[in-house]
Amino acid sequence: MLAASEPDFIDLHTQHFTRVYRYIAYRINDLPRAEELAADVFRIAWEKHPAEPPGIGWLLATARNVLSNEYKGRRRRLELIERLKDQARSQATGSSSEQQAAVAEVLLRLSERDREVLMLSYWDDLTTAELAQTLGCSPSAAAVRLHRARRAFANVAPAQLMTERKG
Repeated sequence: MLAASEPDFIDLHTQHFTRVYRYIAYRINDLPRAEELAADVFRIAWEKHPAEPPGIGWLLATARNVLSNEYKGRRRRLELIERLKDQARSQATGSSSEQQAAVAEVLLRLSERDREVLMLSYWDDLTTAELAQTLGCSPSAAAVRLHRARRAFANVAPAQLMTERKG
């Protein structure tokens, strides 16, 4: 059954991918992410494999639901960042509080990917093996991602923050 539906699915993808992609891209300001979400729409279509090939209406309704999940995820991430930022500012007094606030500011300036790796490693105290499992990659890939995230942090952090950390 799967082999028989594969040509139909390829035809569906060929006919409608661009339209689904545009629908999503017009609504979010991240073209690579729009491509990923459009691919998710077709993954869902493949997994559900309805008896009748879905039309553009079904695909756009699915895209709408995928976008809704994306918006919710983005909102949750922003809320988490704000909570972490507030927590870092209010946790302690004196230079420690200032240092935590500075770290929170630097984290906000990093990419989501670098921020996630650093937070998992330092705040959640994961080993490289645990980090790899959480990220769904090999331990060597996790180590490389952590190294790159540390380097990105060092490039963005004010000099006094880096010297305080070493001292």
